[in-house]
Amino acid sequence: MNCVINENSVFSKPSIKDLLHQYTLVQLYTDSVPERYQPTTSPDENKQLQADKFGTVQLPLYVILKPLGGDKYEEVARYDEGKINNVAGFADFLRKPLPAGGRIASASP
Repeated sequence: MNCVINENSVFSKPSIKDLLHQYTLVQLYTDSVPERYQPTTSPDENKQLQADKFGTVQLPLYVILKPLGGDKYEEVARYDEGKINNVAGFADFLRKPLPAGGRIASASP
């Protein structure tokens, strides 16, 4: 799930940036793992993890998770469209799980 952000990217839009700041962002590299993260799991292992945990190898895949502690999590929301063609729809995906006050509460590990 590699993400390149440029000035025309949905991720550079202020409304999306503001929503993303409410979350802890995580990337799972399934094509190639940047050198700065080596040694680590391989892209194939990461792709298998994605298939096992989320039942798909769709790229990109956007999922909002709520940590429950002890390596457990709850899937709160999933953006099924892959490539983001509908910015308002993606914003709704990010906005809906948030409580009125902001961040999703997380359990201590």
